[in-house]
Order: sequence, then C-alpha cells, then structure tokens
Amino acid sequence: MDDQPVLSIKNLKTCFYDSKNNAVVNAVDGLSLNAFKGKITAVVGRSGSGKSVMALSIFDLVDEPGKIEAGEVILNGRDIRKLSKRQLRKVCGKEMSMIFQDPTSALNPVLKVKNQLMEAILIHQKVKKKDAIKRCEDMIRRVGLKNTNKILNSYPFELSGGMCQRVMIAMAMLSNPSVLIADEPTTALDLTIQAEILEELLKLKDLGMAIILITHDLSVVAQTADDVYVVNKGKIIESGNVYDIFEKPQHRYTKELMESV
Repeated sequence: MDDQPVLSIKNLKTCFYDSKNNAVVNAVDGLSLNAFKGKITAVVGRSGSGKSVMALSIFDLVDEPGKIEAGEVILNGRDIRKLSKRQLRKVCGKEMSMIFQDPTSALNPVLKVKNQLMEAILIHQKVKKKDAIKRCEDMIRRVGLKNTNKILNSYPFELSGGMCQRVMIAMAMLSNPSVLIADEPTTALDLTIQAEILEELLKLKDLGMAIILITHDLSVVAQTADDVYVVNKGKIIESGNVYDIFEKPQHRYTKELMESV
C-alpha cells in the first residue's frame, strides 16, 4: 500500500450565497481528507451535511449561487484546482471518475447506452471505433449485466435503476481511473442489487483503485470501508479507521449516527 495519498483534499471551502437575504451558507467549511490506493474511504453524515457538495467541488461542478472559495485538490501530486476548465475535463474523465447519486438523471435520456460509453472512451483515448465497442461490451459484462447487445442499444429509461447504476460504474471504469468517487451509489436500490453494487466496488478496490464512498448508510460503511470521515455542517468532525469509528466513536454526532442505525 502506497504511503502517499492518490487524492488529497486540503482546506476545501464552498459557499452558497443568498443575495436576497444577504446570507452565506458554508456548505463545505475547511474540509480535508486523504484517499489511498487500494482503499475505500467513506465519507458519512446526515443529509445536508455537505458530502455531495464536497464531491461536486472536487470536480468543479458547483453551480451558482455556489462558489468554491478556497482549498487544494491534489490528484497524483498536482493541484487540479489550478487547471483550466479544458485541462480539468481531460483529467476528470481519465484519472478520476464519479458515480452520481441518481444514475437515471446523470445519464443522457436521448442517447443509447452504447453512445454514452463510447464517448467516455473516445474523448480521452485514441482508439479505433471497433476496439471501443469491444471494450464497452467487455465492461458491461464485467459489471454483471447480461444480454450485452440489448443493454448497449437501450436508452436509460428502458433500464431499471440497478442497471443504470451498473452502466454508470462501467462508464467510470472505462478509463481505469486512479480515483473513483461514488456518491450514494446504492440509494433507492433493493438489498440484492445493493449487495451486488458493493461487490463491484470491492473488486475495484482489490484492483488498486482509490475509492471515496459517500453515504449516510453506516451498514454500507461497515461492509466496505477501510477509513471513515464523519462530516457535519461541512466540517470533518471525526476520522479514523473503520474499526475505531464503529467501536470507539469520540464525537457526540458520530455516536448519534451509530445509535440511529
């Protein structure tokens, strides 16, 4: 296991401005964390704690009235917050990928699955179209979807939520990124599909990928995580390995999370 983190977030701050009421909400307030190769790092907290805004901030996807005010996002040794939008797009698709909370809205409803997966390859890599198609077929099988041709030629609305989530995982894996950020990847899925999605994440971990798992579900954390960061009001209030957090939580908020399970 490498000693240096693949992704290091330092003092990240993202604010939302309410000009009507002259108010500012610090959605992410000086947050710092590290993600390591071959480990699943869980970020936990109640809804509204700032977890998803943190993920969007990493990819510079915060829309107005939100604004990233400060912080560093060090990916493979360089601060990607200093990159131009164009440079960042290349990095985000190749070195870092994200599985969004709602796959049905993250996927383009008017494009077939095949076209969306192909785009994920062709934007970042110079490969022949027939080779790209084969990679898409292989990746769809790898995430456990059967009837490959039918899946690839379907529109997202023709697939179930669990299928769409697997398509998102396949898309994220196509460039073999160093870091995968999964934002509530099992929300609204039944327990059987949830277990299968978590199994896919564990396989990626075993392949050496650094995974940040954002969730409010502590049972998911217990099954998968190596390290845990607890977030409340945009701040990290407690962190440690999964055993310490579950067996010896120090902060009152963390204890309340445990008791709510």
